[in-house]
Amino acid sequence: MSNIEIPADISVKKYFEEIVPQLFQSELKNRPVKGMEGIDFKLQFKVTGDNGGTYSVIVKNGSDLQVTEGAIPDAHLSFELNEKDWRDSITGKEGAASVMDMFFNPSMLSRSKYDSLVGVKGVMNLVLPRESGDPFNAKLKFNNADIPVSTMNMKAAEYAAMLKGQINPVTAFMSGKLKITGDMGLAMKLQMFIK
Repeated sequence: MSNIEIPADISVKKYFEEIVPQLFQSELKNRPVKGMEGIDFKLQFKVTGDNGGTYSVIVKNGSDLQVTEGAIPDAHLSFELNEKDWRDSITGKEGAASVMDMFFNPSMLSRSKYDSLVGVKGVMNLVLPRESGDPFNAKLKFNNADIPVSTMNMKAAEYAAMLKGQINPVTAFMSGKLKITGDMGLAMKLQMFIK
């Protein structure tokens, strides 16, 4: 993604209010988004822990990103993770970078992805073991629906490669690199986020 350096000790507040708009605008210069005129794409991020917080990100027209502190009731996608995993993701430790990068990369925005996303309902839990053995855990909730529930288990570095299109998800599943439990239909709908 961008060449913006993110300090390891940055606060959650500063990251969302200052860095996220910079990341988005930096990427938008190289990858303008078309077909999102008149659309508000709504994301919510909850970082749990003593120094965490909840932040909402709304992308209007595919080009205007607004960040506010607090929750929004009608988020298309809510993302929850603990502070350690969030910090590892924003600083790129052990393959976790792609997890947060995908949300602020304009190439992930398109009218077809948006149209597909608004029809997705449920919860996807990510369990991504790292080389250290400590798994990266995150919860993605689509359109405020608590069911169905799926869990995706894959090595963090391989998950990052899959998001970049370097590993085919079907091949990863068939070879056992990607394990999915729970609702398979939900997991199949989420292939749209993989390049």
